[in-house]
Amino acid sequence: MAKSLKIGIFIGKGASYSWIWFVKTFDALDFNDIFFLDENDVLHGQLDHFDCFILPGGDPFQVAEGLGEQGLSLVRSFVERGGTYIGVCAGTYLALRFCEDPMPWLNLVDVPIRNYARTPPEAVRMQYKYLVPYRDGFVFHPVRGSLEVTTGDEVFKAPLYGGPPMVAPPEMRLLDYSGFDAKTLYLIDEHEAQRTMLGHAAGIRVPVGGGNLYLFGPHFEHPHYPRANQFLHEILCTISPLADGPPALPVTLLQGPELRRWVTSLRRDVSSSRVLANGLTDLRWKIGEKVWEDEKILYFVNELLKLLKDLTRYDVLPVCDPASLRREAQNMRMHLAEIRVLSKDGMETTRQASALIDSTKKLSKGLYESYFMFKRQHWWSNGENNRTHS
Repeated sequence: MAKSLKIGIFIGKGASYSWIWFVKTFDALDFNDIFFLDENDVLHGQLDHFDCFILPGGDPFQVAEGLGEQGLSLVRSFVERGGTYIGVCAGTYLALRFCEDPMPWLNLVDVPIRNYARTPPEAVRMQYKYLVPYRDGFVFHPVRGSLEVTTGDEVFKAPLYGGPPMVAPPEMRLLDYSGFDAKTLYLIDEHEAQRTMLGHAAGIRVPVGGGNLYLFGPHFEHPHYPRANQFLHEILCTISPLADGPPALPVTLLQGPELRRWVTSLRRDVSSSRVLANGLTDLRWKIGEKVWEDEKILYFVNELLKLLKDLTRYDVLPVCDPASLRREAQNMRMHLAEIRVLSKDGMETTRQASALIDSTKKLSKGLYESYFMFKRQHWWSNGENNRTHS
């Protein structure tokens, strides 16, 4: 049997919820060898088991802090030995050296960016997330939302939520920013935004040692942009599957009534979390250098409910530590309840929000691990399996 591509998605410290877009898109494209890594997995050498490592959107300062010097060195070695690194937004900033005095991040390629300045343009909206301090200057975000990119032969749409316009030589360029559309939200003057972005690289490919960097400003993984997803798929199809994948995880095989009770208990807590999240209004939390809004929490809770609904179709499911996932569902509900009470009294809730984000990541990681194990092992809804399992 031919090997399939082994893909590791980083969901550790600093990763935002945009990694869920990768999961949904890869699932739709029928990539089933999907695994989820945090900084501890990287530090324990897990990258050796993968063909492709994805660093999604989020906060590169927090990602670098979590990985530390050793983890960053292991990521560099992964690429130099032949691995493929796909960075989007924060994952792109983490890999670039775009300043004379760069942060001690990956710094794998020297590519200036157009949205770094000591004196950035004045913001016209969303001042609370417009600027990110970096050394003696600022990374600023000219626009957000849908825009147009071009390969030179084709123009299509993709969404931007903070990624850079890169000043790259022709041999590196995969796509350029080519235009804005009716859904583009300008954070600075429109003409200044055009000068900052249009004609500059939206995506680049850079060989490093035996491997490759693919770095993107826009989120080509966003499931509402099928042509952008197809572009990402075309890149993945150029990667030769060589890795064997990580060691199998110990699982508990839940079946029949036991599985239904477990899923029902999770759905009860997650449904309560949705009610609580719906009751939050105009809340923001700055965690590291990233601003989180309450609507992102609601989006994530809704995605968990969709996943749990899918899991109710099965009569058997391999689960890593079902009791711990049950606790994380309860923790998520309790953190949201505390945030709702405290925020009504005008009290600070950043600590609770950070704990909430951690619980949602752990719960979603465990559920998606079960889902992809099911797909890889060909479990059928009648409880039978066409592979022998230990």
